Amino acid sequence: MAIWTIEVVNETGAAKDFFVYSEPPKVRFSGQAVAVHPCAWITYPGIQPGDRRRSTFSESIAIYVDLSGAKPEPGVVLVESANVPVDARARDSVSLLNDFNSGIFGPVEHDRSDYGTVSLHTPDPLSRNSFPPPSTIGLGKYGDSDLPYPIAGFPPQAGGVFVIEPSHRFHLAQGRPLRGEALALHPPSLVAVDFDQDKLTATIVAKADGTFAVTYEPI
Repeated sequence: MAIWTIEVVNETGAAKDFFVYSEPPKVRFSGQAVAVHPCAWITYPGIQPGDRRRSTFSESIAIYVDLSGAKPEPGVVLVESANVPVDARARDSVSLLNDFNSGIFGPVEHDRSDYGTVSLHTPDPLSRNSFPPPSTIGLGKYGDSDLPYPIAGFPPQAGGVFVIEPSHRFHLAQGRPLRGEALALHPPSLVAVDFDQDKLTATIVAKADGTFAVTYEPI
C-alpha cells in the first residue's frame, strides 16, 4: 500500500489560502469516455508566512454515490451518501444495486477489472421502489479526515459498466473551496505533484516571487 505525504510551505510573505485536488480519474462507460469533475479535497486556509501544513494519506480509494440530489457541477458540494472501498491494484469490481432495501452496493470482487482500474456495474433502472436514484457517482479518498471526501464526481448512467482508472497526480491550487466542492473540468493548478513511488513526501514551497518548488524525499 502506497503512503504519501504532501507538505506546503508558505514563503510568500503573506497569508495564503491553498487547497489540494486530485487529477481526475480516467473514466469510461461502456467504452465511451466520461467527463469527470475533480473536487476540492484537502484545504489549507490561512497559511501564515513561514508556516507549513502537512497531510499524509494512502492510495486507498472508495466508490461513492451521492443521493442528496447534488450534481457534479462547479461550486456544488458533493457528499458521500454511501461508499465502498475498492483497490485498483486488486482490480476490484462492484455492482450498484437498485433495490436499496438490500443495500447500496453488492460485494466487491477481485480480479474483475482492467489492470490499474476499478469497475462499477450499474443497474437499469438505477433505482426501484420510490428510492431516488444517485445524482452523482465518483471516487472518494481519506485525507486529514475520519471519512473519505469526494475527489471526483460524474453523472450516473444506467445499464452499463464504469471503468475507473485513479490518478497518482495531485495539484495545489489557490482558494477557499469547501471539501468535496466540485471544480471545473480543468481547474487552474499552481503546481502538480506526481507520486511515482509507494512511499514519498512531496514538499511544495510557495516562494515570494510567485513560483513554486517541489522536492521529493522517500518516507
